[in-house]
Amino acid sequence: GAHCGCNVALYLVSMHQNSHPSECNDYYCDANNVCGESCAEIDMQEANEHSWHSTLHTATDNGGKGTGFGGGGPSWNGPRDWTSEQFGLGGSCIDTGGPFQVAVSFPLDAEGILDSMQVTLTQEGRTCPLFTQVSGYKGNGELTKALQAGMTPVFSYWRSDDMLWLDGKGDDGKGFCESDLEDDVGSCGKTTRFYDFSITDLGAPAMSSTEISASVPMPAKEETLPKLKPDEIEKVLECPGNLRVNGLGDIALVPAGWNTPTGGVRVNVQSSYVAPHMGGRAYFAYRCSSGHYWHGDYYAMNLLGKTLRYSVDLSGVGCGCNAALSLVSMRQNTKSSECSDYYCDANSVCGEACAEIDIQEANQNAWHSTLHSAEDHVGLAGGFGGGDRQNQGPRHWSWEKYRPGGTCIDTFQPFQVAASFLVDSLGNFATLEVNLTQKRVVGPCTLSFRIGGGVGGYAGVPELTSALRAGMTPVISYWSSPDMQWLDGPGSDGLGPCIAESPEQCKDAVVFANFSVETILNPVIIVTTHTTTTTTSTTTTEAPKRCPGQVTVEIRGPRSRPVAVSLIPADRGWPLNSSRDPALVDIEPSGGQSS
Repeated sequence: GAHCGCNVALYLVSMHQNSHPSECNDYYCDANNVCGESCAEIDMQEANEHSWHSTLHTATDNGGKGTGFGGGGPSWNGPRDWTSEQFGLGGSCIDTGGPFQVAVSFPLDAEGILDSMQVTLTQEGRTCPLFTQVSGYKGNGELTKALQAGMTPVFSYWRSDDMLWLDGKGDDGKGFCESDLEDDVGSCGKTTRFYDFSITDLGAPAMSSTEISASVPMPAKEETLPKLKPDEIEKVLECPGNLRVNGLGDIALVPAGWNTPTGGVRVNVQSSYVAPHMGGRAYFAYRCSSGHYWHGDYYAMNLLGKTLRYSVDLSGVGCGCNAALSLVSMRQNTKSSECSDYYCDANSVCGEACAEIDIQEANQNAWHSTLHSAEDHVGLAGGFGGGDRQNQGPRHWSWEKYRPGGTCIDTFQPFQVAASFLVDSLGNFATLEVNLTQKRVVGPCTLSFRIGGGVGGYAGVPELTSALRAGMTPVISYWSSPDMQWLDGPGSDGLGPCIAESPEQCKDAVVFANFSVETILNPVIIVTTHTTTTTTSTTTTEAPKRCPGQVTVEIRGPRSRPVAVSLIPADRGWPLNSSRDPALVDIEPSGGQSS
């Protein structure tokens, strides 16, 4: 019922610190001086059935910096972090005709300053969470002080004929609402509900993108990791920890093999890196439950229009070794598979097939990035290395440029990987662009290639578009085989690197570090809390001048506890016993709030 022209909002303002009663006589303040008093404002949600905005405002910044989807006019567009097909009535990711869940995080940088506001929308029965973030805001210093002093959460529900800044079609025509006039769209539903509140500690501070690329030390050498001899591998029946991915926050790692006789192979996890030992495999997840696998726990990452960055150290990962980072549709796979952990890929390694994108299958002599539809075992590959007497692998560069002591990428040293998922004018997956970069004495050197659709391109691109849009699970693995010539063999041209494999010489563990996800900003490349907006019927027409009650907020962490928080309704004149009643705010016995 909260359609075009309606605004369902939950935001933070510095009311506790405002000593002026304001024109509303209730000490209300915000960045737009609605009641004549300005203060810092953080809009976690301004939304209706068709649009969502999350915005940071300093006290004097009326426009602020926002993200989400919707809005715009003849010469400008609101945020476009997702599409009307993904968020809206009947949306493929968030169907606003039903309730959905909201998580808003405020990670800090290493100096304790607000790094960003991160917003994730999820919905039961849907497999593609929508994520967005506001980062790099010039006012983060002021907002840090406001948050430290404590900000007051405010609920509101209102309508206006001038709401196209939130839900308008915009200059690109991708927004939803052509008009907000009540005569055109009708009146808003009478109520909306917020419920199931909780607060959870994020843990360690976030790292900025600058710190990730320059300041965070790379745990580059094998001796920095605990070593396990093959006969000393013990049962690892515990969750290895969380990885900080800049742009997404903390992500849990779930190791494979809990249900095997050995309990799996150790995977070392610290906030900045993941290090699987030989034979190890781990899945990115929203949560990890020790000894238990469930497909709904796995992370569904939508990388369309985004770049995944990380660093890798392949020193000692020689011929016959394979250090891999792949994306697979695990969260959507409801069959536990022969591995009993819901793993699937294009080669049905565990008996279940699904779409697969290999960002990296590599050692210190060869690199493959490969696109696979669910039934395409071979796929379309880019990079360098591999082949036998009848065929050859990709040859986007030569062995002299990528090898131990290489002229561009010296694989004895760590280097950086950027995998960009470029889209067409309709937002469909078009091309995977991979860049390998290493700082050299004369400056950085980059090896780059693209694989994907277009004329003569990969036929499986439409299937991969659907898989990426639904969200794919990153998988990190490290394994070896005497039959690895497809990756690093000499090939029919004899230009590949490895004449023979030496899997017994693979080093014990490999390090993947310094992860981040960022939106691609170049428009030339990209052509292309539970909340509900449903209504509840009511015959109440009068609202008594009374405090409506309390809502329970669950504080989660080492000292988990419920906290009762009182709600105060706003109204010009209510404190002065005006004859006009304030708008109805109901507090339900279950702890939910209707406003």
